[in-house]
Amino acid sequence: MSEQETTNQPSPMNDEVVYFELNNWFCGEDYPADEPFITWMDMWIDAFCNKMWVEHNKLCVVMFPIDMSVNFLITAPKKWVEIRCPKLLTEHQKFLRFPDEDGIIHANNVYTDIEFLEYKPENFGVQRVMPEGEIQELEEDDEETTE
Repeated sequence: MSEQETTNQPSPMNDEVVYFELNNWFCGEDYPADEPFITWMDMWIDAFCNKMWVEHNKLCVVMFPIDMSVNFLITAPKKWVEIRCPKLLTEHQKFLRFPDEDGIIHANNVYTDIEFLEYKPENFGVQRVMPEGEIQELEEDDEETTE
């Protein structure tokens, strides 16, 4: 019997997809105190805000501000997670997000009702949710990369 069957907890992976949430505020609390998460959050503009990097890695990212921090909802192929950040599936499961009873995966945040993007090619990229709730797709010229 699998661990999921014994715990009766829904899997965060649907059709080989993983949903996880990171925030660039406190290491260990809002993102894992482990690599590659530390580097990603130290250089979040070059990672999850970089449309080319996100699309190349076939990720679906929603980013939105919370007070003075930035929250990221990342929809990724399980294979990508197993290669790039395997500890997310074992030691850092608190950052995984699970579908609710309707199959919707929400941010784990009391300030918002923002949902994860469905994993499909038309969602590869970065969407910004502005404080007013407006959704903007990050364009190439919007990138704030630090090269």
